[in-house]
Amino acid sequence: MQVAIWEVLGKRTEEDQFAVVGGLKAPDAEMALLLARETHFRHKEGVAYAVRRRGEPEVHAGTWPAEVLGGVTDRSYRRQEGYVGVGATMKRVHRQLAAKGLVIDRPRPPAGRTRSAEAERADA
Repeated sequence: MQVAIWEVLGKRTEEDQFAVVGGLKAPDAEMALLLARETHFRHKEGVAYAVRRRGEPEVHAGTWPAEVLGGVTDRSYRRQEGYVGVGATMKRVHRQLAAKGLVIDRPRPPAGRTRSAEAERADA
């Protein structure tokens, strides 16, 4: 079985042109498309993908539509942008709880590892 090197092409938006986003080894175009989708677009990094055997002009376009490219499970928690707005949400919830009279009036515990109360009593 002859394994060829394939260039993976991708589009970030519909208006973009295809650009090389990586490479992979595969025996044929079908396997190259499958590997490209699973390795280079699994986190919704683009809206379209294709592969081209290195050194050849023919481009093989992927068939998965943009809305399902990258899977249907939301895994945004794995990337930094998945946490955008968390601070604002926490402040909003704090205001709502304060309006109902539910307020935490103690200071926050110190950051990092803290010693247990028993260990502090033993040292005293």
